[in-house]
Amino acid sequence: MFSEMMAAPGRGGQPDPVRLRQWFRAALTKKLAVVRMPPAFWVRDPKINPRADHLLWAALLLDDREGVELAASIIAVEHAGQLAEDDLALETHLAAAAEELLALVPAGDRDRLRRQVDRLLAPPETGNHGESRSCRK
Repeated sequence: MFSEMMAAPGRGGQPDPVRLRQWFRAALTKKLAVVRMPPAFWVRDPKINPRADHLLWAALLLDDREGVELAASIIAVEHAGQLAEDDLALETHLAAAAEELLALVPAGDRDRLRRQVDRLLAPPETGNHGESRSCRK
């Protein structure tokens, strides 16, 4: 069901935010249980092991910074050998996944979502008084 909901932007729709949040939490719980096991035991069934990029997409659509951070951590775990603990490689992977989502969203919603994505994926920088600032323009 979560995969079907995440396919909605590709059909020109937006998933219902209330249902998306419920399904996101359930999918995140399942995914965290899977990645706690050794990789040899990770199942490929998306009902048990939801796609990490779909988790990221859901967090971006929900404007959920904590969800984005959890999804990014999951992606880092899944691609540990490929990313080799390189923050730049992870950022590149996250940006590519975000671009895939933006390509699916109808043109009328794309600019708003792009600003939201840029804000959520921007590395937090501590400015004056502990405020976070984006380094993107």
